[in-house]
Amino acid sequence: MKSTSFTGNSGEMRKDSPWLASEDIMDSGDVTVEIEAVFRHDDAAFDDGRKETVWAIKFKGPEKQLVLNATNRKTLVAKFGTTKTPEWVGQSITLYVERGIRKPGGKRGETCCGIRIRG
Repeated sequence: MKSTSFTGNSGEMRKDSPWLASEDIMDSGDVTVEIEAVFRHDDAAFDDGRKETVWAIKFKGPEKQLVLNATNRKTLVAKFGTTKTPEWVGQSITLYVERGIRKPGGKRGETCCGIRIRG
């Protein structure tokens, strides 16, 4: 086994994941991105082994997609004034990391960091 010192960001340790996570942008402050497409993924696999149908947005540039939770979906609807997802394409949004949000699939009261969209 060959070992080398790693001095990169922790997000690089999960580079094989197709999903954008808070640690991918945690040290970046606000990140402005342009929506390229909205997808529905059936049987999407997550790091914890669960599979489910999810909706996600793809941005121009970064390969990873942001899974749309209810909070972020409602923020997009309010921000753009429409539920028609094709009208979201080409729009710019700002992402940021929020601490203390409910952990998906977690125990009652368990929190984590998550990506949010500025309204």
